Amino acid sequence: MEVAQRSGLLSYQCMHVRSVSYCTSSAEAVSLKEDVLTEMVRAKWFGDEKKNICLAHQQLAISSSAPLSVEASTGSPQTKKLISVFEPNVSYYSRLGRVVVYNTKLNTWHCPCSKVCRSCPHKYIAKWHLFQTDRELFRTVFSREESPPQKAHTHSEESNVTEDHPLYPPHDLQLKQMVQYILQHKKIPAVLPDNIRAPSPGKEYPKYLCPEETMCQRRPGVVPLSDPILITKRAKILSNWGIVEDVLTYCKQCPLCGMFYRYQEWKDQLHNFNDHILLDIHLFLTIRNLLQVHTAVSRAVEFLEDQTGVKFPPADTVLHAYLHFEALTDHENKYTCITCGDHPPVVIMDLHKKGVFHLSVSDIQGPAENFDGDVNLEKFWEAMSCDMICRGFVASGRHNPCAVSPSYHIWAPWIGKHTRNSDSVLNTEFEKIHVSKSVSEISEITVTEDRLREELYQG
Repeated sequence: MEVAQRSGLLSYQCMHVRSVSYCTSSAEAVSLKEDVLTEMVRAKWFGDEKKNICLAHQQLAISSSAPLSVEASTGSPQTKKLISVFEPNVSYYSRLGRVVVYNTKLNTWHCPCSKVCRSCPHKYIAKWHLFQTDRELFRTVFSREESPPQKAHTHSEESNVTEDHPLYPPHDLQLKQMVQYILQHKKIPAVLPDNIRAPSPGKEYPKYLCPEETMCQRRPGVVPLSDPILITKRAKILSNWGIVEDVLTYCKQCPLCGMFYRYQEWKDQLHNFNDHILLDIHLFLTIRNLLQVHTAVSRAVEFLEDQTGVKFPPADTVLHAYLHFEALTDHENKYTCITCGDHPPVVIMDLHKKGVFHLSVSDIQGPAENFDGDVNLEKFWEAMSCDMICRGFVASGRHNPCAVSPSYHIWAPWIGKHTRNSDSVLNTEFEKIHVSKSVSEISEITVTEDRLREELYQG
């Protein structure tokens, strides 16, 4: 129409305007109430800042004599709700000054002014509208991607939960608590039952992986957990015989303390690494046996790809998944010497070359002045296990609240329970720190040619 008007065709109408004459119904504007918005703030759907944005848009709509939000029905399926929201600025996504689409089938919010996982004022106003007109959509839980099957009810929230809501995976203290729970309650026995260890080429893996917990374990039998929350519908199960794709993984949350629970059930012959990649237990046992005969994980991945004809995840990802599995395994240390039994007078530790750190000595923080070398072995290796388990939740070490960095005063060797006298072991690595010498010491060590000649003449 703009092109036509510039050409002098003032009577030209576009197809959108011409189609209005064929409309058989009209949408009714809803007067959104501020007290409903205040109730949403109390329910933590968003904060006061977002509330003020909504109210400001409402004032702009009133001053422009335009409805703030209108629910449209354009023949789309009932699984979709289209909310037309006022937009004062004309742009490429709001040529007519109105935007937003809410899709209940995919359980996501869509707005042309932002990405799926980003919030915007139009989404806030649309939520305000639906909270007032159709509150049943707002359940106590929400999903990250798409809605799970009908047996698992989830909340109709946007694809990636915004900063106003609890995120999965959690961060900082909540993530530490979740890792501690997994370490304490999801241990894999050192000796697996025969039915778990036995290879199963024709095994049918479940397509829906949901945590078995129904009550919050902090208050067992008191606080029920939320309905299953979808994490992803594109998880993969790796096995010796191929990859099972399009697996749905879920988590649950305690509505009182906010604790998350995820699927971590070794009895199903599966090990959950990061909710997107799961491995068959027998594959882990295969990797363990290959490592014991000096075959690297990267070679094992190459073998699996040649064997199955399927592209596996990168070798580093498989290695981290394997270490995640070992960190959760309740290993038995049965060291004993033929001559000395469980308590030899000297314990000799061999060097494992693949455990070397690519780290400069100057980057390691020195110990405190009163450090005597005593380190609690159990606490250190528990911290290392938490570090490894937490890697299944974070993308990099920078976001890992359980990360353990090499240090002189925390690092500890591993000595079996039957071999050591207590949990306290001696770490003497700090004594090897190179200390810069004083000027007087340097002068004593430095021997010039003249001084050497004088010493020889005196002799």
